Amino acid sequence: MTASPRGPIVDEGVAPIRDRIAEPGALQEQLRLADHKIENLSALVEISKIINSTLDLDTLLTMIMEIIQQVLNAESGSLMLIDERGEELWYRVALGAKGKELQNGFRLKMGQGIAGWVAQHGEPLLVPDVRADDRFYSVPDEVLGHRTRSMLCVPLQAQGRTFGVLQAINSKSPGGFVRDDLDLFIAFSSQAAVALENARMHARLIEKNRVEQELMIARQIQQNFLPASFPKVAGVKLHARTLPAWETGGDFYDCLDLGGGRVGAVIGDVSGKGVPAALYMVKALSEFHFHASAAAGIDRALGALNDALFERSTSGMFVTLLYVVADTGARALSWGSAGHPPGIVKRAGTGALEVLEGGDGMPLGVVSGARYAARTVPFERGDLLFLYTDGIIEARNRQGREFGMGRLKALVARSRGGAEAAVRQALRSVERFAKGAPQHDDLTALAVRMG
Repeated sequence: MTASPRGPIVDEGVAPIRDRIAEPGALQEQLRLADHKIENLSALVEISKIINSTLDLDTLLTMIMEIIQQVLNAESGSLMLIDERGEELWYRVALGAKGKELQNGFRLKMGQGIAGWVAQHGEPLLVPDVRADDRFYSVPDEVLGHRTRSMLCVPLQAQGRTFGVLQAINSKSPGGFVRDDLDLFIAFSSQAAVALENARMHARLIEKNRVEQELMIARQIQQNFLPASFPKVAGVKLHARTLPAWETGGDFYDCLDLGGGRVGAVIGDVSGKGVPAALYMVKALSEFHFHASAAAGIDRALGALNDALFERSTSGMFVTLLYVVADTGARALSWGSAGHPPGIVKRAGTGALEVLEGGDGMPLGVVSGARYAARTVPFERGDLLFLYTDGIIEARNRQGREFGMGRLKALVARSRGGAEAAVRQALRSVERFAKGAPQHDDLTALAVRMG
């Protein structure tokens, strides 16, 4: 920049042009084009400020479309996104007289129409007369009573991937859309794509945090349904613990003082994982409390519990469950199973292991009217009962090998101390075995020791 003889500052790039061009009309056209480019550059700077001023996706989308109409002097504009399957384009935002109608159901297949072509090929298009272009898809115009004359269409791309297109429809300028408009639109779409991707990532992060918070609350609620302490009945000790694979799990346990020196204990596993399993678990526990307290025996309690869960069954979910009653007076252990892995008894006198086979029935909630049998074995002083869910025997290490029933029986045989020690030793052993491998299922153990 230098001072002219008259005093004002003159752009050195423009002055030679003025000296060389003699025709007033040519000079005016050169100045008009220069002014237009300056306006476009200024517009890009302002656009960048505006679209980077918010991370709210809906606000950002509205801003982008309003800028398109204003800067490109277009009658209308639209932003279309490619669906998750990569097969169709749908109108996320559409401005103009027919915008709302476009958003309410019109879709384009990839490759269909000018927008579909741009999405498929990832290349921008300037179409001065859409009727002269074989790629133009006229159905939306015909249905809505609209007339598209000209179009600018550019891809929205991030990380080398096209995820949508921007369209400017029908220029209101006398000369229609020109190459400079397309260049501006391309530059604008690059900024818009980055801003949109940032907003979408921000929205996903907020949603992830919301889900994690809800799962944390759900886990706290679920844990509150599991007993924080165990019945204090002379002559028997109980302990249990669960380690969910997810924030919430489908395994559960409970213990009841049934009176007369009798203690009931239950361990169960709801099909599925996550929040649905946790909710079903809460329902199963509530129903168990009611029916175990009201029924005269294990067989009737399981039958009534099955029918109650079947009546309120959701999405084919079911429960496997093992219900035991330790009678300190009779020195006996009774049990009934609803499709659950068998318990293991370690005999105090000999150290021998006894697997509680038999007494099996259907998992709960599968069919109405299922019947369950109860069996009884002696349960003497010092005997230990160990219950578990299939997550323990099916836990895998990094080599893909299962913990298995053999390791579990050996672990119970080696156990020393009471019920609490047995549960802690079992869970610690499984965690050591599977260290470094992902936990695919809940781990739950419950032990009962006759005093």
